[in-house]
Amino acid sequence: MKIGIDFDNTIASYDTSFREVALAEGFIDGNWEGKGKTELRDHLRRQPDGEKTWMKLQGLIYGKHMHRAELVPGVANFFLSCKGRNHRIFIVSHKTEYGHYDPVKISLRGEALKWMEVRRFFEPEYFGLDRKDVFFADTREEKVNIIARLNCDWFIDDLPEVFEENHFPASTQEILFGTYKPDRFQNRTAINSWRKISEKILGQIIDQDVIFWVKSIVDESIDHIEKIPGQGNSTVYQIHVSGKEAYALKYYPDKLADNRPRLKTEFQAFRLLHQYNIINVPKVFEKDEDLNLGLYEWMEGESVIDPTLDDLKQAVDFVNQLHILSWKIDESDIKLASEACLSAADLIEQIEQRLWRIKSVSVNSQNLHRFFVQTFEPLWKKVKEESYLLWPLESRDSSLPREKQTLSPSDFGFHNALQGSGGKLTFIDFDYFGWDDPVKLTADFIWHPAMNLNSELKEKWKIAMLEIYSGDPYFEDRLNAAMPLYGLRWAMIVLNEFLPGFTERRRNAGRTGSYDERKSKKNQLAKARRYCERVERISSQLNYA
Repeated sequence: MKIGIDFDNTIASYDTSFREVALAEGFIDGNWEGKGKTELRDHLRRQPDGEKTWMKLQGLIYGKHMHRAELVPGVANFFLSCKGRNHRIFIVSHKTEYGHYDPVKISLRGEALKWMEVRRFFEPEYFGLDRKDVFFADTREEKVNIIARLNCDWFIDDLPEVFEENHFPASTQEILFGTYKPDRFQNRTAINSWRKISEKILGQIIDQDVIFWVKSIVDESIDHIEKIPGQGNSTVYQIHVSGKEAYALKYYPDKLADNRPRLKTEFQAFRLLHQYNIINVPKVFEKDEDLNLGLYEWMEGESVIDPTLDDLKQAVDFVNQLHILSWKIDESDIKLASEACLSAADLIEQIEQRLWRIKSVSVNSQNLHRFFVQTFEPLWKKVKEESYLLWPLESRDSSLPREKQTLSPSDFGFHNALQGSGGKLTFIDFDYFGWDDPVKLTADFIWHPAMNLNSELKEKWKIAMLEIYSGDPYFEDRLNAAMPLYGLRWAMIVLNEFLPGFTERRRNAGRTGSYDERKSKKNQLAKARRYCERVERISSQLNYA
């Protein structure tokens, strides 16, 4: 199969480059609050001589500053899968030799080729692309002629105008890369994810694809691989290597759908913990951010179904180690945890955002709509006001001081632990790791629907956390104020099942099985109701005087 691909904004991404270069060149100042290339273009065009400025910026981006471009997420996996399946890739780009208003005359085509070299496009051990299979055209018409001459089975481009050329070959199947309104291009396939493009052209990921990916990271003789079902939002494989212990390969969620740096965060977290001799997490080996893959120590163990007092003690000891480590490291080395809540205002805003997203789809479900009107919203109004007033002033609206924050996995609990021989726990899934209020860690451990804690374990956990964070005189007050809010936050989280794309994300992580969407939504709505009942009981016991 022959697959043709456009270059700019299809393979190479300039999303971060435009703002950086515009700022460096003085086209905007640091106070400009716009986001994205389109907003920047429109802003510049409104200025005197704006069209010229915009064209000059484009020339700088594709020339002098080409090195700032990034590989579009998912491209690397697609290229390697095509290589493994013996499909031939052509790059066909509408790119002139020189940019507009460039007195230096930097070759745009030369810079693009240099960028490809640095990204290992032409290395036989990586993409293995032949330089002769990269084409540049002065005009869109010439580009389409090249596509026709190559007799491509597929062509992928972010510009619909390419496919609208009258002489675009009818035998070439089209994929429009990006997000477009369905009514704009009714007769054209628009896909906004390289993972989805790969599935459209190549089908489901097969073992051979994964082996090609791994071999581009480590030079190992791989015996076989095994996909591990039900591993959260990521896909996990056990990699069996000749003469060595097995690896765990983690394939993280599509960065075009969720741009949080999960791979970088988790890899950094595990490495940091091992540096400080906190060893009940996996060791790290290699990572490739273009492939969105992390290679880790394989940890044998079983899920913790019915946690015991000893399990709780291990969890408490681990949290205490993180608390101690929080005082040792340079705080700037670690970012905030994903969805960190450093104030009452932060927490309330997060719940409001989740409420808005799920309410927007409640028109499609009478039961969900009734739940919001009759149960959630009256309780939310009451709890929001009362918890806000109960929250200590120190972090009611302002962020909790860093010295009171802790390093947190942000999704910590027995649902993310493996129990090995002798009952020893290994804690996994740290892709949300970072600084956070220990109140969030404490509350989430109790509220998480997968935790299955009895009353005794919940109480002992709370007592242990009060002891660990006893140096913070407002910790207990903050926890009491926050508990009802976190309960309602979880009521919203369990309703994610109703959001568009949820089923697809489950399938990508290998978690669908005999999935019954209607039954699952009914169960999740029942969970949300139970959360509200628990919150009602807790909030009635608090002193808001």
